[in-house]
Amino acid sequence: MTLYAKVTAMVLGLSLSAIVSCADDKKIYEVSKAMIIYRISGGGILGKDVNLTIEGEGRLRFREWGAVRLVQRKIEEKTQGALHYRARKELFEKQTHQALFDVDFLNRKIRQHPLAKGDKREDLTKGLHKIGQQMVADVVCDMWEGNGIRRCLYKGIPLFIEYHSLGLLYREEATLVSFDINVSDNTKCALPPFSVEKFALFTDTIKTKSRKIPKDFVSRFRMVMDIMRDKGYDTENLPLRKREELINMIGEPIFLSQKKILPMLLTQMKRTRACLMQADETLEVNRCLKDLITLKSHLTDDTQNSIKEWSKERTEILDRFDTHIMVLQTRMKCIRGAKNFTDLAVCMRGR
Repeated sequence: MTLYAKVTAMVLGLSLSAIVSCADDKKIYEVSKAMIIYRISGGGILGKDVNLTIEGEGRLRFREWGAVRLVQRKIEEKTQGALHYRARKELFEKQTHQALFDVDFLNRKIRQHPLAKGDKREDLTKGLHKIGQQMVADVVCDMWEGNGIRRCLYKGIPLFIEYHSLGLLYREEATLVSFDINVSDNTKCALPPFSVEKFALFTDTIKTKSRKIPKDFVSRFRMVMDIMRDKGYDTENLPLRKREELINMIGEPIFLSQKKILPMLLTQMKRTRACLMQADETLEVNRCLKDLITLKSHLTDDTQNSIKEWSKERTEILDRFDTHIMVLQTRMKCIRGAKNFTDLAVCMRGR
């Protein structure tokens, strides 16, 4: 072979190698297309006499090796004990070759963010060590563990994710994995018909004291775990004051919601009692309860407060209203002065 032929072969070989490497870098997963359905669960102890429960479902759908993908989560967060809180959170993110779309269901808007140039795929096994294999949704995946994180991956696709720290847990576990999906059916990945607003790139604000706390639990939980890792905090030996500071970050949306709704609840309970005092018929009584029941739906699943026989239940119900109004009234000064989730939980325990 001539020197020219050798050089040409070498150049062509390097070029082909670079093209293959570039193509591999753009692969998020080692599967061209798939859809995964997840069951979401979790919770734990947020504070003394405040228990958190997480329930929901998620979906990951992608094509072109993950270059185009859709991530959805619908989660219900509930607390029991000293604080009663109930909220449904929905995440809808779609990534294309050009941008990332983040849906804001509350304001019925879509935020469009450009993709960062040269952005590399996340190494989901970084800092973790392989501990074996596990069967998830009839698929064998590699289980990785470390620093309060467990992930089971099949060709880069997470089939099982678990975060545990500070007595709290969050888990996503695949219940269905399908590699036979119709990628041409765009209706499965369609964005809601909301107006689109363009924004700059997402920025990492983890180390900024003025950071905005994410709305959904898993994002808040991961943020706190990142802080603990960066600061070198040990869960087992974490001082009480520092633990409360981190719990307050996780519980901030609960705190803000309760600070707003508890004074409204007290006012509505007083109005409802006044309405009941003037009511004679059962039908009229249940009209009095309507607004209170609507308000309570933000706090608890138990909203069945219809009255069947007002004449027999009247005295007992009015006495119960008097007790609840008195208790909440005595705690209102403490509630108004509460600065964080921990303060508010102390107020609602009554000591």
